[in-house]
Amino acid sequence: MDQETRHTLTMTSRENAGVTFVKMLGSLSATTAEQGIQEMKRIVDTGTKKVIVNLADVDYISSGGIRVLILACKQLNNVRGEMKIAAAKGMVKEALEASGFNLLNRVYGEQIQLCNTEEEAVAAFSS
Repeated sequence: MDQETRHTLTMTSRENAGVTFVKMLGSLSATTAEQGIQEMKRIVDTGTKKVIVNLADVDYISSGGIRVLILACKQLNNVRGEMKIAAAKGMVKEALEASGFNLLNRVYGEQIQLCNTEEEAVAAFSS
């Protein structure tokens, strides 16, 4: 990936059967964190309670990007919502695991977890 795409983030969302699917493309870094925070806030503010963030097309994540996900989880927790992370791979998955992201389950219970696919993420939501 070239330097230009490393510092961009594209986010799209769609809703299906009460679940909002957020697809991220590019980089979750200090450069793109504010954009990510604002977009996730907008999504939570629509009243959604179940969010799946698909990171399959995110090829770089920094501590600033991890902060975007943690803040989104906190926002959802405030409205009794849940967030699942789907399809993180390679360096992104390793960074999430190394940062102790899975330990957030101790704080938020099943409201947040890493899943391999969107289908696994949908199945992981509590009824």
